[in-house]
Amino acid sequence: MAVGGRLGGISGVRAAVQEEAARRGGAGRWARLKAYFRDSWLELQKVIWPTQEAVVKMTGLVLAVVLVVSMFIFTWDRILWTITQPLFHVK
Repeated sequence: MAVGGRLGGISGVRAAVQEEAARRGGAGRWARLKAYFRDSWLELQKVIWPTQEAVVKMTGLVLAVVLVVSMFIFTWDRILWTITQPLFHVK
């Protein structure tokens, strides 16, 4: 009897959850999802997108900075390699 009462309690909770979902409407989850995408689209329309000219300028700037930093790292790597080479050279 205790087992049946316990299962009845779980079934009661499950029934209450299902009843709550039915009361909200089965489309509650879909309505929230639809609202999310609608709101996202409205926010995207508010964005001030850069012009093609600005994108090209910023891309060139990023590439130039990457080139300069990579050359800096390469130079220091070579300098440190040259300095430490005699320490690790085994004859």
